[in-house]
Amino acid sequence: MKLKPIHILIPVAYMLARINTQTKYDDLIKLISNDYGNNHFLVKAIIKVESNFRTMAHNTRGEDSRGLGQINAPTAIALGVTDLDSLFKPEINIETMNKLICDLKKRHQTTQDIIAAYNAGSVRQTKAGYYVNTAYVLNVYSRFLSYSILNI
Repeated sequence: MKLKPIHILIPVAYMLARINTQTKYDDLIKLISNDYGNNHFLVKAIIKVESNFRTMAHNTRGEDSRGLGQINAPTAIALGVTDLDSLFKPEINIETMNKLICDLKKRHQTTQDIIAAYNAGSVRQTKAGYYVNTAYVLNVYSRFLSYSILNI
């Protein structure tokens, strides 16, 4: 979906009204994201949507996603993780997320495309030009904007 300002006004207003300001992982997210040159607000937004900051989140449907960023096994292995259970450790998961985001940034130009690819593996669009995972993209993107605006 080609996002226009009107597409983000409602989600941003909604998010600003109900946002949780701080998490115990904020410093770690910022430190690791900065080391990789990634926007820590984007990493935080993805974590919020993927696991709601639950380190032990484990989705066994599909591709066995684990931890804060819900990293799946094939992706983790491709990014150098040898012990999949280590993805339940915040440091390992956040670092792996940042490696993935760095890789996605090389192939995708916009934040929305990076978010879509993080979730779907690649930017898949319908014939009308919408993301197949539009709800996910809008959810993460609105949180990313909210965290950025509020600097939290």
